[in-house]
Amino acid sequence: MQLTTSGIAATLGLLAGALLGGSSALAQADAATPVPNAYDETSSEAGTLVADSALLYYQEDAGRVRAIESETGLMWNSASGLVVSGKYTYDALTGATPNGAVRSKQQQTFRPPSPRRQWIATEARSEGGSDTTTGASGIYEIKPGRLPVDAGFKDHRNAVDLGVTLPVADGLKLSVGGAGSWETDYTSYSGRIGLSKELFQKNTTASLGFNYESDQSRPFTGIPRPLSSMGDTVVGPARRKRVTSFVAGFTQVLTPGWLAQINWSHGLSKGYQTDPYKLVSLVDSTTGDPFVYIYESRPNRRSRDSVYAGTKFALGSAVTDASVRWYRDSWGIKSWTFALSEHAPLGHSVYVEPGIRYYQQTAARFFRNYLLIDQEAPNHVSADSRLGKFHAWTFALKAGAKIAPNLEIYGAAERYMQQGPRLDRNAPGNLAKTYLFAGSQSTSLITGVRFTFR
Repeated sequence: MQLTTSGIAATLGLLAGALLGGSSALAQADAATPVPNAYDETSSEAGTLVADSALLYYQEDAGRVRAIESETGLMWNSASGLVVSGKYTYDALTGATPNGAVRSKQQQTFRPPSPRRQWIATEARSEGGSDTTTGASGIYEIKPGRLPVDAGFKDHRNAVDLGVTLPVADGLKLSVGGAGSWETDYTSYSGRIGLSKELFQKNTTASLGFNYESDQSRPFTGIPRPLSSMGDTVVGPARRKRVTSFVAGFTQVLTPGWLAQINWSHGLSKGYQTDPYKLVSLVDSTTGDPFVYIYESRPNRRSRDSVYAGTKFALGSAVTDASVRWYRDSWGIKSWTFALSEHAPLGHSVYVEPGIRYYQQTAARFFRNYLLIDQEAPNHVSADSRLGKFHAWTFALKAGAKIAPNLEIYGAAERYMQQGPRLDRNAPGNLAKTYLFAGSQSTSLITGVRFTFR
């Protein structure tokens, strides 16, 4: 389920990425600690081959989306400074995902768009499209008072990422890489290049990077016409999107145990960015009851800017990590992210790392929970809660242990709680007393093992 799956996949990637190849890559104090901790070493030690494998379990509350992700990576650090890395990821997702419609006191029936040609339906079946909905016809019903979700949500994803970093001059490194991701109805390919330069006796590092991504959306039922009524004939089988992004940053060593980092990034997306599975309810202006449903419509251009600032402070083997990120885009969304964690050693070979993260965002200009039946539809509209106003807390606990000089086991647990506006007191009739927010709460568990060969 492409955009839905992609959003979840991004979340899973952040969770697993925080551990896969990263638990020991922390800013450490100088080595003059009374009892050195096993994690007082760099994760990119020259002359090593690191093999890392992790398994993640993700479950949203109320029987919604469930994901199981496996991720395996290899990183070779040559004595000459050449670094080669590769990673393979597999996701399997099932459960229920909100379709954007509002709750109703009456039973609601939802159906997919009508195929324009028989080959669309045939191709959807050949790609497993019939598994994504409650019945072979794609029609599903929602009981009164329940959040409209497609309970037959099912998908899987394979992803590969390859990268090379090589020294090209004194203190200057070049990084190149590429990635591919394949879902049942969505494919993505990307390439990246970056430069980093160490300055001022290696106390300052300046970096610059560029990424290009090409995506194809190929829904099981074809591309519906934006703003057309539910069930209307599709306009084609697939659409494309292209994304370019730049990032520039500085990392500064302030003391032997304290460093700071600041990054600025800019991105531009062009092409199809509408979620073909999302609907918007048209409700009666008196009773608030949904009459019909239309497919959402999003702009085909989106620019993004963000600024990230972070600091790591080490006292012995304990490391405090704090960061803040500001973001805005041309759709009207602005957000802040604040994160704090503490890497605390327990004895010589064990660590724990509690963390907390807070996120808040404004709504996109075209976000609406619903439209009135007698209201002219705007050019762009979406009821996707991910584009609405909300805030979220994440509480995390990570832990790891070196059970041998070259063998580490680790794990993590995270609880994510999203909250948004529950009611619209200005809504008509029963809708004023209806819970509109469709955001999620979830639990994630990660376990993994890391081998280092020297």
